[in-house]
Amino acid sequence: MGSADPGAPGAGGALLGRDAWARLRAPAVKRLLVALSGGMDSTALLHALASAKPGPPLHALHINHGLQAAAKDFAAACQRLCASLEVPLEVQQVQVAQGGSLEGQARQARYRAFARLLAPGDLLLLAHHADDQVETALFRLLRGSRVQGLQGMPRERPLGA
Repeated sequence: MGSADPGAPGAGGALLGRDAWARLRAPAVKRLLVALSGGMDSTALLHALASAKPGPPLHALHINHGLQAAAKDFAAACQRLCASLEVPLEVQQVQVAQGGSLEGQARQARYRAFARLLAPGDLLLLAHHADDQVETALFRLLRGSRVQGLQGMPRERPLGA
């Protein structure tokens, strides 16, 4: 892990921006947790944070929904990545309820696990790209959401402790 300036391009500064780095290093933040799916977005976020020390201790959380045949492979890839970056990883297996939207049920199971695992002073970070925001707003529009629902995913919200 390097000790690069987090505001500098290539050190994650371009990924998060100076305001975000200041928020991540606020005195109230005791630990940073990255929700690590193993996809490009969360992997890029984890690399940016791991290269931007010092700061609060960095940990990763991988939620295994068990919905794909390759679910164990994703967890193993996350374990290898975290070991290479010297970032502690916790893998949680969740049960996804039947009925309704499978994606929605998986999201609810994931957020219940996050809420259980978060302690006071923890800041959970999720990585999303612009297409994720557009997709969220479009799905909400198609379901008849009101104006507030069309704003996409919130930048920040309380969860767990």
